[in-house]
Amino acid sequence: MTTTAKIGAFFVVVLLALAVLILKIEDIHFGKKARTNSVDAHFKDVAGLDDKSAVRIAGVRVGKVDGISLRPDGTALAHLALDPNVELHQGAIAQVRSLGMLGDKYVELSAGDPAAPRLPNGALLEGTSGTGFDDITKLAADIGKDLKEVSSAMAGSFGGPKGEDKLNRIVDNLGRLAESLRDLVDSNRGNVDVMLANLRALSDQMKLTVARVDRMLDENRVGVKDTITNMDEVTGKLRTTADNLNSITGKIDTGQGTLGKLLNDDETHRNMNDALKSVKDGVESLSGTLGRLNRLQLDIGFRLEYATRPRDGKYYFTLDAIPREGKFYRLEIGAIPHGKREDILESSTVTFPDGSHQTITTTGQRFVDQFVLSAQLGYKFNNTILRAGVIEGRGGAAIEQTFKADAFRLSGEVWDFTRPDLNGRIKIYTRWNASPNLYVTGGVDDVLNPGLRTPFLGAGIRWKDEDLKAIMGSIPIPK
Repeated sequence: MTTTAKIGAFFVVVLLALAVLILKIEDIHFGKKARTNSVDAHFKDVAGLDDKSAVRIAGVRVGKVDGISLRPDGTALAHLALDPNVELHQGAIAQVRSLGMLGDKYVELSAGDPAAPRLPNGALLEGTSGTGFDDITKLAADIGKDLKEVSSAMAGSFGGPKGEDKLNRIVDNLGRLAESLRDLVDSNRGNVDVMLANLRALSDQMKLTVARVDRMLDENRVGVKDTITNMDEVTGKLRTTADNLNSITGKIDTGQGTLGKLLNDDETHRNMNDALKSVKDGVESLSGTLGRLNRLQLDIGFRLEYATRPRDGKYYFTLDAIPREGKFYRLEIGAIPHGKREDILESSTVTFPDGSHQTITTTGQRFVDQFVLSAQLGYKFNNTILRAGVIEGRGGAAIEQTFKADAFRLSGEVWDFTRPDLNGRIKIYTRWNASPNLYVTGGVDDVLNPGLRTPFLGAGIRWKDEDLKAIMGSIPIPK
């Protein structure tokens, strides 16, 4: 098998594996699995719920969110795609929940009463949002505010001369209550005598009980003695521990040791404050850097181009880094069979009969089967895209025009202006996006040189930033 065939087979396997990944991630099914039920859920707030989030019943995943739209009244409408075997009945409701306190949001469905009529396809459900971490934080803040108001009210009620008068009245009321209790006891003296008699009888019973306990202690005196001995040992250890704690706190209070210096030395306090400030500045700087990295979007793609004249295939891997809207950096690696030009210089020495020498130098070129690198900077203005930099190892530029929201694209590239006896290389081609991830392409390469002009056809696959995040999120992380 030739190198070209090996490279082609490798890229075909990669494209098939990536196509399977796309079908798995995009949750695209064929046949019976492609037939799904769908309902709409109306929510006042869907904060944290994203497109393709899970839909669950009793914790079991039964579908996904297939689009979220904003209604004219400021509320949200989520379209839910459900498995064909899922049945919803009247009384079904939807609720936005999260996996744990900080987990991903999903839609939890209550299927309703199985005895009630079944809901038709496309029915509208009323949804609610569960209690989130922000709601708990707000509730805690409200409780703290209420406690502060209660403490302020108590301070205002018992503080100052008025508060002293109130306390005096409370004491007077307690005195009158004691007199009332004395009168009550005098008027119920007989009952009190009976109660005292009962207490004497209870005391006699307690004496008998104590006697029994004494006999039990006598019978188990050895065990009781051991227990008391153990308690003495524990008490001694506690006393030693208390002495050690007193010693430690004394040293800390007098500024001895590292902790004592930390708590009593003003210079140490200043150094700690400076260190904490440095840590805070470093954290803020790191947070800003992570924020910029989070805004960076990546697009990755593979494509295959088949040229009709040399009957060879070309394979490309493309990475676009998009730091902001309208600007991107492109890095592309291509495997081009017999397509990379190398300039060669050959020298030969001729010896004449008289013994003199002459060196003859000739230049030429050859095409080798190698990888080529492209690195370009691009800008997008409305429907026009401009690129410039290195194209297949040579300096060049490109322009692209998009139509119908980038469903169709017309492109032109020009590079490699230093080929001997040949014009610069111009490549004109079109691209049609069959789906957000798959596209086909075709055009003419090396337009200005009739002997090398080559029509070609191709196809490619690409992943946007949200697709890559979905792929990374679906990879299980071992615990």
